[in-house]
Amino acid sequence: MKGVDCGLAQEVLSADLDGQAGALEVRAAKLHRDSCGPCSAWFDDVSLLQRRVRVRSAESVPDLSGVILERSHPPRPGRGEWVRYSLVVVALTQLVIALPDLIARTEPGTTAHESRHIGAMAVALSLGLLYTAKVPTRAYGILPITAALAATMLGSAIFDGVRGTTPILGESVHVLELVSFVLVWLLAGRPGTPRFMRRKPRSIAVIPDRLDEVA
Repeated sequence: MKGVDCGLAQEVLSADLDGQAGALEVRAAKLHRDSCGPCSAWFDDVSLLQRRVRVRSAESVPDLSGVILERSHPPRPGRGEWVRYSLVVVALTQLVIALPDLIARTEPGTTAHESRHIGAMAVALSLGLLYTAKVPTRAYGILPITAALAATMLGSAIFDGVRGTTPILGESVHVLELVSFVLVWLLAGRPGTPRFMRRKPRSIAVIPDRLDEVA
């Protein structure tokens, strides 16, 4: 780049600061800069401006940890982690009850195929509850499933009880679905609780301790 003028040299040097200039162009522009007082002063000013723009003090940011924690759903295993242990007991009980259905024990009015389907769903739920007890951070994700199951089971039990098609003792097994829903709800941080009844969110510093089981 022979005969580089000030305008071209400054254009190349500006592009070089952004990493967009070729090596030969930069070399010629720098040779011109070193021999040109105005271009040298211009380059010093531009370099200083670039450093000030790219490297500057961080702006103050308000502490939003309380708001974030309030809208999140960290697990709450309770003192002594009784919620998790209770969930394990309920899940194992459901698993034991479901196994006979899974191996095609037919109830009155059902086929072996229907019985296996019912048993498979009950076993899947039991395993999901066991996994939730092991990894409490998953409680909020499984909560809608347990809520839907508890609501439908309760509704069908009341309907069958009113019609007299099923004895009350026969519907008592569905208490496990209700208990599992309550335990998962407690473990998920009691979502839906009115704001004035919520416990004050803990410091953001405790979050890593709560997430150590996710990996």
